[in-house]
Amino acid sequence: MGEMETAPKPGRDVPPKKDKLQTKRKKPRRYWEEETVPTTDGASPGPPCNKKNRELRPQRPKNAHILKKSRISKQPQVPKKPREWKNPESQRSLSGAQDPFPGPAPVPVEVVQKFCRIDKSRKLPRSKAKTRSRLEVAEAEEEETSIKAARSELLLAEEPGFLEGEDGEDTAKICQADIVEAVDIASAAKHFDLNLRQFGPYRLNYSRTGRHLAFGGRRGHVAALDWVTKKLMCEINVMEAVRDIRFLHSEALLAVAQNRWLHIYDNQGIELHCIRRCDRVTRLEFLPFHFLLATASETGFLTYLDVSVGKIVAALNARAGRLDVMSQNPYNAVIHLGHSNGTVSLWSPAMKEPLAKILCHRGGVRAVAVDSTGTYMATSGLDHQLKIFDLRGTYQPLSTRTLPHGAGHLAFSQRGLLVAGMGAGEPNFDGLESNPYRSRKQRQEWEVKALLEKVPAELICLDPRALAEVDVISLEQGKKERIERLGYDPEAKAPFQPKPKQKGRSSTASLVKRKRKVMDEEHRDKVRQSLQQQQQQQQQQQKEAKAKSTGARPSALDRFVR
Repeated sequence: MGEMETAPKPGRDVPPKKDKLQTKRKKPRRYWEEETVPTTDGASPGPPCNKKNRELRPQRPKNAHILKKSRISKQPQVPKKPREWKNPESQRSLSGAQDPFPGPAPVPVEVVQKFCRIDKSRKLPRSKAKTRSRLEVAEAEEEETSIKAARSELLLAEEPGFLEGEDGEDTAKICQADIVEAVDIASAAKHFDLNLRQFGPYRLNYSRTGRHLAFGGRRGHVAALDWVTKKLMCEINVMEAVRDIRFLHSEALLAVAQNRWLHIYDNQGIELHCIRRCDRVTRLEFLPFHFLLATASETGFLTYLDVSVGKIVAALNARAGRLDVMSQNPYNAVIHLGHSNGTVSLWSPAMKEPLAKILCHRGGVRAVAVDSTGTYMATSGLDHQLKIFDLRGTYQPLSTRTLPHGAGHLAFSQRGLLVAGMGAGEPNFDGLESNPYRSRKQRQEWEVKALLEKVPAELICLDPRALAEVDVISLEQGKKERIERLGYDPEAKAPFQPKPKQKGRSSTASLVKRKRKVMDEEHRDKVRQSLQQQQQQQQQQQKEAKAKSTGARPSALDRFVR
């Protein structure tokens, strides 16, 4: 049998014939598609490889430097400039419409100033360039933060409520039941009534988040609850008189001033500590940023207990008898004590003597309250008077009112109202500082962060802004003690020593001449400074003389005065 002839395979010897009918039309390339190069079967797509050009291309030396040429022009490429942001006014949307309000929305200056914490009227002190740049960066960050806070104020939809009576109606006679009928359903659901008539009178305290309530009765009844959900956390009877009760840094710990000693309980009613060094305590105050529990006792002692380490920081004798009126200043953590002689004393654990004493009433002081800004103090006494004092250095009474029966309890609300019973809360609270809806894990994280940011007790003072300033007196005293200990001043400027020169220019006469020249320059600077001070003093005296002369009546003999 003869062998049949086979057709040559395509791709080996004879190229395949193209059928005009079977050829496909080339698809039009869209502007968003990349241009593709046709490849043969079995070959991977990629840029075409030209072997002939590669073989014929002359090799250049390694060290040769050839400028890259642009595809558009024959001149060498110019380094690209950094990308510039286009003006938002020139940008248009996809539809071609231009934004009628380009850029960020403007913020009123009054709203920004409300959130600003930096006093720009005070100039920056003369310091090094690095320190000054840091201060400028901090100011810029603070300004940006205040602007963001002012913008986010639009999201605070809650509005503060108020109590308004009819013409001639006394708002003090409005009952809680009348308020519940007048407010909305959400606010009325927060109203609750506790009938505690058996173990009273009671002392109560809210947690820092405002969600939990603790109260203790004079006959030993102690309880804590979540007043929003009305869930009872614990309820015990200590079988002893309870004089005051306070939450500590969280709602998990309670401090109870019982008849004899100070006791610490958890939120389950289990006793954790019994502090016998704090005996016969009458009033309690907790400083949250310092983790200090301040106690006032019948023996006249003011004691500071650090709850983070369990140690007593200070025990101060007020020397004013029984202490049963105490309040704290939220602005500077200073304790205010009211005494039976009508005075109010201000205390800090860093000082053994009171920071200030204010004579407020003719009789004993019954109640003391300080507002959140630390500006005003309200006091009430046995003389049936209610007074408001200015705490900004003057300590003078701003207003005085006489009450028919006096006031036994005073408090400033979050909205700045002075109340003796009902308060006015802040509807838009800061959830980052005290969040009433936090979970257990968030509370634990907050405790760790608060302990890391704890302020030492030594920093409690009347003016907290003084902590950012330099104590010049202490600095000079420390410098004198260091000079006496070392025998010389290590910070003194070293005397000028001329450097030796060559070629015969370092003779004794030339060295002495150069030393004298430097000494003369220093002397000129001192003389110049003294002259400037004298001129300033003379100008000040002339201004004072002019002010006095303008205040007196003109006389005919004034023309003889030189």
